[in-house]
This record gives sequence, C-alpha cells and structure tokens, in this order.
Amino acid sequence: MAHPDWAVKFRRPGTELRRVNDSLYKLYECSSVYDKEKKRARKITGKYLGSITEAGGFKESRKRIMEREIAELKEGKSAVIAEPKIGEVKEFGLSDYILTEQSDCIDRLKQVFHEDWSRIIALVYCRLRFQSPMRRVAGDFADSYLSHKIGDRGLSANALSGFLHDLGTKRDKITEYMRSYIDPLDNIIFDGTDQLSASRCMDYPQLTKTKRGTFDTAVNIMWIFNCAKHLPVYYRLMPGSIKDVSAFKVCLADSGIRDGVAIIDKGFQSASNIAQLDKLGIKFTMALKRSTKGLDYNIFASRTNDGADGAFLYHKKPIWWKRFEIDGHEVFLYLDEAHRSDESEDYMRRVFDPEMEEYTMDGYKVKSLQFGTLALMSTSGKDAEHVYLDYKTRGDVEQAIDAFKNVIEADHSYMQDEKSLEAWTFICMIALQWYYDLSERLKKAELSNRYAPMDMVRSLSRVRTVRVERKWIPAEVMKKDRQLVEAAGLDITPEQGIL
Repeated sequence: MAHPDWAVKFRRPGTELRRVNDSLYKLYECSSVYDKEKKRARKITGKYLGSITEAGGFKESRKRIMEREIAELKEGKSAVIAEPKIGEVKEFGLSDYILTEQSDCIDRLKQVFHEDWSRIIALVYCRLRFQSPMRRVAGDFADSYLSHKIGDRGLSANALSGFLHDLGTKRDKITEYMRSYIDPLDNIIFDGTDQLSASRCMDYPQLTKTKRGTFDTAVNIMWIFNCAKHLPVYYRLMPGSIKDVSAFKVCLADSGIRDGVAIIDKGFQSASNIAQLDKLGIKFTMALKRSTKGLDYNIFASRTNDGADGAFLYHKKPIWWKRFEIDGHEVFLYLDEAHRSDESEDYMRRVFDPEMEEYTMDGYKVKSLQFGTLALMSTSGKDAEHVYLDYKTRGDVEQAIDAFKNVIEADHSYMQDEKSLEAWTFICMIALQWYYDLSERLKKAELSNRYAPMDMVRSLSRVRTVRVERKWIPAEVMKKDRQLVEAAGLDITPEQGIL
C-alpha cells in the first residue's frame, strides 16, 4: 500500500516511514548492511525521529529534541528564542530581579560554566520560586520572562537527570565558582547541617543523630558563611557520621581561606576538638557550654557588676564582660542584663506551671547567675567587644540554614548518586544566596519585621508582562506588591515596548 503524499514529503534518504493508521505515520532512521549468510542487504531500523499527521505535519520526537538541545548546549550555540505568541503572559518581576540584581552571579556562572550556565540559572529560579521537582522544571520555567531571555533548552526531566550527574562531576568548577565569593582573610562561620537521604546507592548517607534529636540516615553538609558578605560561600558533602572538626582543615584548604577566623557553635565543644583546632593552626572563636569548668558566674552577682573587666554597647544595650584563661585559652564571659531578665522571667513561669515539675525554686537559685551569660573561647587575638560582635553574626547563619531546609526545602534529597547530590546541593546553595540577598534588602528597608524574603519572591512573581503587537507591555501590578518591592529598592516595572 502506497503512503500518502502528505507523509512521503517528509521522508529523506536514510529514513523509513511506518504506518500506524490512516491519519498517523512515524519516521525512523534507516540503514542497511550486507548479510553474508543471506547474501543480500539487511535493513536496520534506527532511532525514532517523530510523527507525521496530515493536519500537523512532522512533529519531532521529544527524545530527539532533547538530544539536539543538549548537543547545541555543549557546542556553545546561542539559544534560538521562538517568537512569543500575541497575548502571551509571563512572570516578569523575579526574572528582572535575577537579570539585573544578580547579574554578577550570572557573569560568574558564565565564566566558570561556559556550557551549563543557562540550565543552572533555570534550576535555581525554579528552586527559589516553586521548589520544583525535576519533572516540573520545564513547565515552571516556561512561565518566566527569563526563559525568553536565556532560552529553555535541555530542561526535560530526562535531560536534567543526565545534566545533574555531569554537573556533579565538575567539583573543581563548583569550587572555582565558590572561591570567587571568598576573601582568604575574611572571618568565616563553620556550621554543619544534615540532609535526610535513604539512598542505598551512595556512601554518604549514614545513621546519625540529626539536628532534630532523632536518629536517621542522613548526609552531613559542612557550610562556610562569609561574615562580611553575609552569604553562604562554600559547602562540602560528607558522610552523615562525621561531626567533628577534622573536616575543617580540608574545607579551609579547598575553599582557599588562609587566615580567617572560624566562628564555631558550642555543639563542637570538646577537649579533643579544641586540641585538634590548635594542632591544625586554625584561629577560632567558639561558644562554650555554661557548665564549662573554670567559668565563675559570681563576678556578676552584684547589681553593679563590680567583678567585670569592662562593658560596651550592643544594639543600645550594655554588655558586661570578664576575661578568663581556661586550659591555656583566652575566654570572655559576657552578661546581657536584658537577656538575663527575659530568662529569669521565663524560668519562673515554668516554676509555677504544674505540668513542669522539673523546674523548681531550688533550681532557679542554682541557675539564676548563669541567666543572660555567654562564654566565648577565642584564639583570634581580638578584644572582648570584637569577639562578641563576630560571634553574633551566627544568628544570620541559623536563619540561612533554616531557610535552606524549610523554604528551599533542601532538608531531604531523592538523588540516587553522589554526583547528582553534589549538583543538587550546588543549585540549592545559589538559591540560598539569592534568598539571602532579598533578606538583606528587607533589612535595609526596615521591613524584615513585617515581611519574609519569600513574601518578596511571591510579590515579584506576581508582576507580569504581556506580549502585545510584537512588544512586551507591563501588566497591572497590585498595590501591595508594588509597595513592597519598591520599598526594598527594586524597579520591577517593564519598560514600555521592550522587545
């Protein structure tokens, strides 16, 4: 039976038509080889190329499109942006913020990841806005004006699966990008967090006690935060069972930090960890547990704090301090009287709560002198005030880790190999950097007590643009969204008639 002309016209040398029904044909690659046994040519059917209908013509297969797009990306070919349809509506605000306010980040990615930068940005956009799983990235990113500017090639679920694995093999490139944000002499904050993973295909997930206090299979992520830039600048994946400072030396060497001061939480306090920090030559400021031997809280027993060595103001509040030496290390004990009052009040409420029998007046008398105090061991050589100020930057870090887990939803991973997990964590880190930038903008505008960074993301995402007469025209913006983004110093209104 002869094929119809509307199907035959798409057949080319080296291809074969196959009839599915009267209205649908499929096109395959086709070749032939000589069969020595049969002594004649034998046909070999190759890859499926696409389908053909009379009304729609030839439609290339999704797999073929994916292979072609990936090849173009690897060859460095510029994206061919399809002409937008009249009346098409796209998200504009968040896209414009990324293109303008995060242009430095885009330039760094372009410099390091010549072939991969556009897909990295697309994945970060979807992670920040939607927390998209891989199967939804293509559709979610297509809604953005950003997709019109940088293209949307290679974002199918199958393509991204291979992309993440390939990106994870480029740890040297990932480190190069992270080092571009690091000043070797800046103060840094080390902190670890756990990421739940039940994958049996990796060595990283290990049974460990998580930050929630439960035992679970998790991966440990060691973070480095830059105090000056208020940004997460480095991460390293480790087996979940590694919790000591032995990882610090590798992290410092890998990140390129030479003479910074590591600011460490009291969760790392132990005689062996302190000895190891000294042995490694790492300068540090570490919070100590209130039960640490050698701390004398009686110096703050009088109302005038006569035993203190001095005081300074922090956020308009007086902070008293006393210097000690414990196990050959300089230790500063601080008293925040406002915090002491809050702790005392909270404890007494628990004393009078009949359901909290473990809180008693005798316990209050024992612990009351410790209320409002903070002890810091430091080898930085700085004075009491600067050691205190350095440590207080940890508050931002706690918020960032909370955002990493709960906002970007990176507290668990379904990645099945270590390379893909490496890439996925890298994507989440960049999303966290953008999130942190929005947080800093809210703080500068004195709006952080009313709005969270994700409120800013949602407001930006509601700023839309419409395609009218071959131009993008700004759509209506709700009053509350305009007030929020403009108060934070962002100009998100599309210019009239942008192409």
